[in-house]
Amino acid sequence: MKHALITIGCTREYIDPVRYISNESSGRQGIALIKSLLKFNYKVICLHGYLQTKQIVSKNVKFIFTPTADEMLREAKKYKSIDLGIFNAAVSDYKAKKYNKLKIKKKNGLSLKLTNNPDILRSMSFGKYKPKVTVGFAYETNDVFKNAKKKLLSKNCDYLVLNFPTAEDKIFNSKYNNGILIGRSGDFLNLGNVTKTIFANKIVKYISNRKN
Repeated sequence: MKHALITIGCTREYIDPVRYISNESSGRQGIALIKSLLKFNYKVICLHGYLQTKQIVSKNVKFIFTPTADEMLREAKKYKSIDLGIFNAAVSDYKAKKYNKLKIKKKNGLSLKLTNNPDILRSMSFGKYKPKVTVGFAYETNDVFKNAKKKLLSKNCDYLVLNFPTAEDKIFNSKYNNGILIGRSGDFLNLGNVTKTIFANKIVKYISNRKN
């Protein structure tokens, strides 16, 4: 049985005990990917942030709650020689430079000093932590192909799933997804505007059938 590591959901970086910085993600696409991985006989380690959907109950899936970027990367680095790594989580790019232990009182405006979070995909795609096959995700709203190809190379991915909205569907909190799977060797698969279940099945089937 092959082993897959997947990150799903969104991380949160708290500013104070009640306020935080985050990205949009329901976790539905991630759960759909896990279901597909199980169909293809993978044993799955899932590092997840906050989810708006139910987890899967299976002896072949281990869920680990990693609410921040630092925690998600720290946990991901515990796993080596993984056959397939899918980095689907919407990880916050920034965190507050200083966390306020007490709730910040409302006033006329608020300025925050932010610092960069670790780049989980890039960190895992280089060196001893790299899975045998690495899949990244990119949600783009402009120059979608140019930005996706740039990310594919800079993050050292084997494959990158380019997501981009349509006029009818913004993807987030939707049953549907829209995009293209781009391979490092120049191959690509048009995934189309389909349900997240079909979207996931196409990705896992294509990668599983390729000789990497």
